[in-house]
Amino acid sequence: MRQVQVKGYIQVYSRKTRDEIMKAGGKILSAAGLEGMTSDLFACVDELIKNAVKADYKYVLLRDRILKKLQQLRPDKSPDEINQNIDTLMKHADNFNRMAEEILKKEDLSAIVREILNEESRLLTIKNRAYLENRSYTEEEKKEIMGLTMIRDIQRQIKEQNIKIILRIQADDDFMYIEVTNTAPILTRDINRIHDKRDEHRRYRDEGREHEFFVDNIDTSESGFGFGYAKIDVILYNMGITSERAITIISSINTTVMLTLPMDQLKKHFIA
Repeated sequence: MRQVQVKGYIQVYSRKTRDEIMKAGGKILSAAGLEGMTSDLFACVDELIKNAVKADYKYVLLRDRILKKLQQLRPDKSPDEINQNIDTLMKHADNFNRMAEEILKKEDLSAIVREILNEESRLLTIKNRAYLENRSYTEEEKKEIMGLTMIRDIQRQIKEQNIKIILRIQADDDFMYIEVTNTAPILTRDINRIHDKRDEHRRYRDEGREHEFFVDNIDTSESGFGFGYAKIDVILYNMGITSERAITIISSINTTVMLTLPMDQLKKHFIA
């Protein structure tokens, strides 16, 4: 099979966007004879994108707090100059993490992220209903959307800061790659939480009580970082793929998560 690839940019993760991803991913699966993998592929992509969205919201909140702090420390600087300073700061993970930790000691941003996600859920319910019914918003829906100030404001900032989620799915004779790149950085504490939760899930699984992991981790006080990756680990494990080797997380200025799935194992599981 010659190499095939789809690539897309995501800013609002709606039902319409999901359908487009399913359609594009389906073409790759069809070319590889892996149509039966559609639901598993989408479940992995779904978790990766949702985690990227949460990371974006947290990043925008942190950047806003850093901006206000620098404005207090450097009142002689213009907003453009301060934003340039922040852009430079973000290129150095240690500096970003240090300032972020100072902010997080004083303010629970995870609670704010949860509020934003709740508003996002209400917004997407309206968007998805209108999309599925192939119609424009009603006046009542428009009024409700206008009242969702937190999600509208943070989506505006994401657009202004040109933050994107980039999805790439490609396959050749040997591997299928699912890659999600977030153009915003992620905190070291959140990457560590992902690894810690995956290790915790692995211990539960090895002890034969995997179901207890998900019961014990219903709490999302840290905005769910790590929980979604455990769900991906379950999917890969059921395919017979060692998730520890299949998932790669790279974080610097951008954050990229790649799933590397061996074609021979996929065909063995879904075709044989």
